[in-house]
Amino acid sequence: MQKIEITADTPLSALFRKEHHEMLHHVIDTWRPGLIGLTKEEALEMTTFCFDFDWIRPIEIYMDLTYLIINDGLYTPMSVLAHYMAMHSNLSKSEATLYALLKRYKRMCK
Repeated sequence: MQKIEITADTPLSALFRKEHHEMLHHVIDTWRPGLIGLTKEEALEMTTFCFDFDWIRPIEIYMDLTYLIINDGLYTPMSVLAHYMAMHSNLSKSEATLYALLKRYKRMCK
């Protein structure tokens, strides 16, 4: 597994296997109406996810990510995804919280 350096310009798709990019593309497109400051960026090139929690509930986002994880879509460890989302979204600023919730939902969905 290649080590991925996460920067401000790293797209979310870099953390997922290429064969799951179509599924990830669909997930991101379902989030679009609930994103603040939406750009016209291609879904797989998006680097920032500022959610409007009046439109989309956090559990929906966690469940979408969990679905990708349990279907072996994640290319990196789940801790890297938690780090990424803490840096690139307003889902939570706590990597520990993000990781704990992803782990919890993953356990629930198995």
